[in-house]
Amino acid sequence: MSGSPTPPQTEERRAAPPAALIVVGIHREERDFGHEVALTLPADEAEVLEIPEGLSNHRPRPDERFRHEVLHQALYLQLLPQLKPAHRLLIDLHTGSDGNGPAADLLCADPRLRAALNAALGNAAEPCAAQVRVIPLGTPAGLRARTVIPETVWNNPAFAYLGMEIYLPGTASGRQQGVDLARRLIRLAIRLSGALSDSSA
Repeated sequence: MSGSPTPPQTEERRAAPPAALIVVGIHREERDFGHEVALTLPADEAEVLEIPEGLSNHRPRPDERFRHEVLHQALYLQLLPQLKPAHRLLIDLHTGSDGNGPAADLLCADPRLRAALNAALGNAAEPCAAQVRVIPLGTPAGLRARTVIPETVWNNPAFAYLGMEIYLPGTASGRQQGVDLARRLIRLAIRLSGALSDSSA
């Protein structure tokens, strides 16, 4: 009929939601850096979840360690309801200090994503390769990380977990370089995760 209103856009015609969720602020001292990184990312590439009341990243006293680990585990378990069916990658962004930085550790239990990251970072065309280590989670041999994160978060069949620790020097220019490094690594991980999801579809 002439002059009839345009039908509303259907869910099928809307842009697909981002396939990655980035969590910043698990440790409250690191939230500002995570926010800086998030501002550099296109909104259609990843959703960002900022934790408003994160935990301290200071090393607990021996008598505080058990409570500290329990609180960490509880906070990570609260992430699971925030993950949508479209989310195939959970990026957990953290910071550390290194006078020779910026540098990064990527912690991942998914062997396919680890292999893809190692292959991409082994490419001479990747400028940040020398600054990055890919560290297995939950494997019995070689360099690996111990974590208090519940296994249902870092080893979940519904999504791949990627812990990203960006080590920053104590300078303003070094911090900006750290933001740039985090952005490049996040976009690389999203691209590789998407390719792996497509290949297994």
